[in-house]
Parts: sequence; C-alpha cells; structure tokens
Amino acid sequence: MLKQITLNNGLNIVWADTPLNYSSAVGVWIKKGASAEKLSLKGLAHFLEHMLFKGSKNFSQKEIKKEIEGRGGQLNAFTSQEITCYFALTSFANLSVAAEVLLDIVLYPLLCREDIERERGVILEEIKMYKDMPSQRVLALLDSLLWKDSPLGEEIIGKEESVRRIQKRDLQEFKAKAYIPLHMVITIISHNYPQKIIELIKKKTSHLRNKPFRTTPYRYYNAAGDIYKQELTSFKQTHLSIGFNSFGYLAREKFFLKLLHVILGANMSSRLFESIREKRGLCYEVSTSLKHYRNSGAFIVHIGLDIANVAAAFKIVLKELARLKEKMVGISELKRAKDYFLGNFAMAQEIPQDLMFYLGENICYGAKDYSFSQVEKIIKAAERQTIRDIARLLFRPEKLKTALVASDNVNFLSNLVQEGKRILS
Repeated sequence: MLKQITLNNGLNIVWADTPLNYSSAVGVWIKKGASAEKLSLKGLAHFLEHMLFKGSKNFSQKEIKKEIEGRGGQLNAFTSQEITCYFALTSFANLSVAAEVLLDIVLYPLLCREDIERERGVILEEIKMYKDMPSQRVLALLDSLLWKDSPLGEEIIGKEESVRRIQKRDLQEFKAKAYIPLHMVITIISHNYPQKIIELIKKKTSHLRNKPFRTTPYRYYNAAGDIYKQELTSFKQTHLSIGFNSFGYLAREKFFLKLLHVILGANMSSRLFESIREKRGLCYEVSTSLKHYRNSGAFIVHIGLDIANVAAAFKIVLKELARLKEKMVGISELKRAKDYFLGNFAMAQEIPQDLMFYLGENICYGAKDYSFSQVEKIIKAAERQTIRDIARLLFRPEKLKTALVASDNVNFLSNLVQEGKRILS
C-alpha cells in the first residue's frame, strides 16, 4: 500500500506499507544537489550535508547520533548531482524519534563557524582519500568526458581550492534557496500508518515558505568533447573505464537498458565477466554500471587490470558491444537477464532502505511510480530485437568515451580508441 500527501506549502510525504517488516526507514530528500552550485563554490552541497550532523536547534552533535544509533538504528546521508538525502533506518518503535531528529537537523542546523572549520579539514582529507583510489579517479575522469562543460562532469565533493573558499554565509544562502517545501520529499517506510509522524512533519514545516531558486540551465551531453583522458598514479593496478551517454531517469527505455547491463556486466554470468576474467584471466574486476540523471545518463564499463592487458581487454569489450549490435541475444540468455533483474527488483521492494531510495528518487524526479507488476510487464515484454535496438542506439562510435588511470603513460591509447571506434562502426 502506498499513500502520498502534499501539504499546502508543496512538501510531499510518501508512505509505503511493509506489513511483514519490523524495521522501518525515513528519508528527507532535497531536489537539489551539486549541479545547483556555482562552479567557484564546488562542493557546497556536499559540505552542507556534512554540517547538518554537527548539531541542530534541539539536538547536539552527540545527541543526533545517540538518539538513532543508540537505539540500534542507522543514520546517514548522501549528496548526488541532482539530489541530497538524509535518512535513518530503525525499528518501528523508534521511527518517530528518528523522524524528529532528521527534521531538526535539516530545518534547524547550527552551522557554527568552529564546526565549519573543523569539517573543512575532514572534507579536504576525504578529497585526498578519493584521489588515492584509482577506481574512483577513473570514474571521475570519465564523467568529465561524458558531461564536458556541464556541472554533471564536475566532482560532487569539489576541489581543494573551492572547498577552502566556502564560508558560513555560502552554506546559509544555499540552504535557504534549496531546502524549501517545493524541493522537499519525505519518505516513510513502515508496517503501520505513521499518523504521529505525519502530524510532526506538518507542525515542523508549517512555517516554511517557497522562494524561487533559479539555476543556470546546463548542457547534458557534449558530443564535441574529448574522447579519452588518462591520469598517472603511483598505484600498481591500472583502471580502465569506457562510457556512452544514454537515457535519463524519466525515459521508459531505462528498463531495457537495465537488461543490457545484466547481459554485459552485472554479475558473474555476464558476457564481459566470462570473456575477460574467466576465459582469459586478464583481470580480477570487470563490471558495468548505469547512471541516471533527469535528462541524461550513462552506460559504463569498468575494469581493474595490469597495464600490459589494457589493449587486449579494451578490444574484447568493444567486440562484445559490437556483437550485441549485430546479433540478437539468445532466448535463454534474455530470459535469465529478465529473471535476474526482476528477482533483484522484488527483493529491493521488501527491504525498507531500498524501497525508500526507490520511492524518493521517483518522487524527486517526477517519475511514474511503477509497481512490481507494472515493471514485470515491461520487462517481460522486452524482445530480443528490443535489446539489439537499444545496443545500436547506445554503442555508437561517436559516443565512445575512454578514461584510464595507470602508473605509466599509455602511449597507444589514442590509437586504441580509434580502433575501438572502428570496431563499433
């Protein structure tokens, strides 16, 4: 059972009934993220997310953690390019307390200067940490290729110089503009209707007003950008990522893209895992992933391997992509992909945290709330020709973007990418 409530000020509340679960989840979503920042203050949304856990009007920093973690719950948050979310996982008995804490930190954070300076140091260390993770660096490079000249191609965490520039007034101004009722969604997952929490939300947010938050429209895809990048690292393992711009969150085709993801690299039965790791032993890690924004997305292949195996693995990937464009997937292989996706989707609908994320993203993006039966109908209707059509639309040579992080300069990367474009032609 699903119930949606829209308050007079535009704030959305979504409740989903999970009758067989003792655990619950609550999330406060903001329909703004890193892409709404000024480039000179990159990392502002992420910085603000950190600061909301440093104390609020009614809860100190220690009390925020104690009220949820001290009751056996979990408290966390994330900032993405287009969304920010604060959430708690807890038992139903403690759900009201968790909701009260989340509302308080989102609506009434202290933002003390001393805490800001202390947290600035924490975030600068976080930036260093990601720089020391080649698997993260290669994806950041790929993003800058897929979304060149767009905020989506910038790192959410920001750069050292931009993080050092952020001041208290910047955090306050961004919060005042972004954290308004029309940009807020509250998701509640529980086995009983949370009337007490609904009333708490109404009371806590009744004073909030909406002010226009105008951001500069940005380009979602730039075909004229660079086609490859590489970065030197001190680590021994080389990381290779290959990407193609694809469908946004609102596109119905994203469901068929998920099947393509399963077929190519979502699990140990996938084509890339079999052909690159199992048959040839060229790597330990090979996988595919999907990114979805409101009006754009990406299909990504990621491989961690020895630098000597880069050329061989790259060609195998491109040949597998080309094979999907040329030949229709087998009947049994497509059935396995459908079963895998639907099985994972069904399990996610029964896990409070996963269901909260699914509903929150849907509401934030204004997407249709597909029930399991509706998703099942879409997936089962996908034909072999459907998968080939998606592959042909996606894996076009002019869309190919390649990023590499290695300990030595790969002089042949330019020629390799050109050969990859020929394979896809």
